[in-house]
Amino acid sequence: MCENGHVGSYDEFDDYLADIEPIRLREPLAETLGAIRRKGAPIDYTFVEVVKLAGHACPTTASAYECCRAALKRLYPGQTPVRGDLEVTVYGAADDGVYGVIGQVFGFLTGAAPETGFKGLGTSFRRKDLLTYEEDSPDPEAMCFRFSRKDNGKSVLCRIVQEELPSLAPGTARRLGELMPKVLWEAAKKDEVYEFRRLWTDSVKLVFESAKTQNKWLKIEEVK
Repeated sequence: MCENGHVGSYDEFDDYLADIEPIRLREPLAETLGAIRRKGAPIDYTFVEVVKLAGHACPTTASAYECCRAALKRLYPGQTPVRGDLEVTVYGAADDGVYGVIGQVFGFLTGAAPETGFKGLGTSFRRKDLLTYEEDSPDPEAMCFRFSRKDNGKSVLCRIVQEELPSLAPGTARRLGELMPKVLWEAAKKDEVYEFRRLWTDSVKLVFESAKTQNKWLKIEEVK
């Protein structure tokens, strides 16, 4: 509970969500407009905030979060990435499958925005059109995303290989599929609702656990 009596922003979330390592960036626009006290201060962007943005946690939002983390590490080795100084290309239509959701996660974390984004202050801080969708993918066998630094042009191409994403055991996955319609139609018993939520959470945890070890589902290469 916060001092003013309001419930803390993480208090209602599952503990594992708050334990996921945040992605730390600088935000020069917020610095310039006085929202951040100290120039150059790193700001943590958390997966809980991604859940707030998307309305849920799932393997898609988890893989997008870890993909963005890995891309930023490659683009800013030993440095704090700069929010708003990145262009992101999603190789897929915004309304096709989960590309739109992934784009939202990338936009939140990097500051890159589509045509509806912030137009900037004078010639600085433009976010508009830094997030784009292109249907001509460099690899039709994977979900592809390009991250580019505006200051030096350095770029990486990320591939999420969906077949390699960790998943629940077949029997457990079938059980999750059986429970979902019952939960959605509010026909599930209390213990079934609990079981469904536990299994769904397990499917999300698998993505984060794999990102820490042998991450076979994410391929990253520097490109020109």
